[in-house]
Amino acid sequence: MLKKLLILVLFFSIVFAGCTKKAKTTEPVQQPTVVIEEEPKVEQPVTEQPKLEVIEETPSQNTTSQNVVSEYKVQIFATYDEAKAYKVRDEAKAKFTEDVYVEYIPPYYKVRIGHFKLKEEADRFRDIVKEKGYSDAFTVVP
Repeated sequence: MLKKLLILVLFFSIVFAGCTKKAKTTEPVQQPTVVIEEEPKVEQPVTEQPKLEVIEETPSQNTTSQNVVSEYKVQIFATYDEAKAYKVRDEAKAKFTEDVYVEYIPPYYKVRIGHFKLKEEADRFRDIVKEKGYSDAFTVVP
């Protein structure tokens, strides 16, 4: 009887073992390996870039303007178009006795008026400029 019992256990273990196996075995698909190489990092020497500021016209009476720590100006116009900036400058020269000039501060050409030492003077002049048609004028400290 023990022999029959062992045969039955062996029989069922084989049957159940066969049922738990996968019907079809597949090998895993290998994905292609992509290697991305970074460009070698070359350390660039750190150099301070000078501020690019081109002043088209400088007033003859104020030759030491670079030594002045704060100088107030009134900006009346800014544009990407150089020709338009010079046209506005020429129109403003006809209206004002103060120096009118174009400064190129990338990417804009800026039309500015005057060299004021005090903010109050620049603000008063800004109000005059607004009355003469430049409603967007504002005081700047370059």
